[in-house]
Amino acid sequence: MDTNVPYMASVKNLTAIFGKIQKAAVPERFTIEFLKDLGFKSSNDFGVTKLLKYLGFLSASGQPQTAYREYVDETKSKKVLAQRIKIAFDDLYNSNKTAHTKTGDELKGWFKTKTGKSDSVAIKMATTFKTLASIADFSAPLKTEPKKVEPAPATENQPIQQPIPIVQDNSISRKSDFGLVYRFEIHLPDTQNIETHRAIFKALKEELLS
Repeated sequence: MDTNVPYMASVKNLTAIFGKIQKAAVPERFTIEFLKDLGFKSSNDFGVTKLLKYLGFLSASGQPQTAYREYVDETKSKKVLAQRIKIAFDDLYNSNKTAHTKTGDELKGWFKTKTGKSDSVAIKMATTFKTLASIADFSAPLKTEPKKVEPAPATENQPIQQPIPIVQDNSISRKSDFGLVYRFEIHLPDTQNIETHRAIFKALKEELLS
């Protein structure tokens, strides 16, 4: 967890800002001008850009990331926010799995100890965290689709992996009409090419059964 925790000078409009973000189109870059276009022109609101970067919604240059795009989907926005909070404040959640239920005073003490900041700054960090947590859903983890793993294509140095017949005893026995038994030992070549093995056994079969 980055101990340079961003915070809002005032959380008065924080909930409303996240609401407008959800309803607006995803911008190429999230800037102060874009925030003003959303209707938030107070300098007290400008700190949300640092907060969004800390949560992983924006890149360092302000470009919306996957989490930002997922957040605008109202069906999973609250779970996305909860997931990002847990990732951004991982040290806090390592100390308490339900950190979002802590009181403001408990959070203030934790942030003060963790960051070494003053009481006034730690209070703002705690208040910002509590406001974020109030609009997130921690009741269940965000469901993600399992990734499909495609088999790697064959190359000259990496042939296609196919099952190779297992021969417990590399020998073939045949009983003659006179009661004699012939025993042949087969030394298979060291190759992963299944067609080579098939050709060997086919040739033996034709010779022995002819």
